Amino acid sequence: MGGHGALTIALREQDKWVSVSAFAPICNPTKVPWGEKAFKSYLGSVEAGAVHDATCLLTERTKFDDILIDQGTDDEFLIQQLNPPVFYDAAKKVGQKVTIHMRKGFDHSYHFIAAFIESHVEYHGRRLRAKLGKMRATYSTYDFSSSQGQPIACKAMIARQPREPLVEETITVDPPKAGEVR
Repeated sequence: MGGHGALTIALREQDKWVSVSAFAPICNPTKVPWGEKAFKSYLGSVEAGAVHDATCLLTERTKFDDILIDQGTDDEFLIQQLNPPVFYDAAKKVGQKVTIHMRKGFDHSYHFIAAFIESHVEYHGRRLRAKLGKMRATYSTYDFSSSQGQPIACKAMIARQPREPLVEETITVDPPKAGEVR
């Protein structure tokens, strides 16, 4: 997936992603030659492409604390096709933080991505670790010592005969014997 896809998918499905970053994305395809040609050909009109345009999708602040974009200053598509300042301005209007690194001397090549991919992995790693920490903090820990050595009542789904439906019952589970785990 390219940078354009990363942005649009993340913006449309924010509940499925912790963070978003992109390399040299087409930031406003409904306003550039590539997008006009593609949207007319595949969707029938440029207007139909608005749901696939990151700048058009950015109508309010997102759940993302930041959106990271890396862009080469020598990218041959920068001015006519990619146009990150338009995305930045739209984000600023809705209070969304966007970090754009303009990488001097880099173009639209594999070498550009290879040079900065580690910083994107680190960026996402920090956010994933933070989310994991929050998830761990919300889980309550249960102290099992109060039932140690005691029978416990549990709900179980039980079929008393083959081909009989499962029925929910409360059962008593005895304390584990040596070598058993409850």
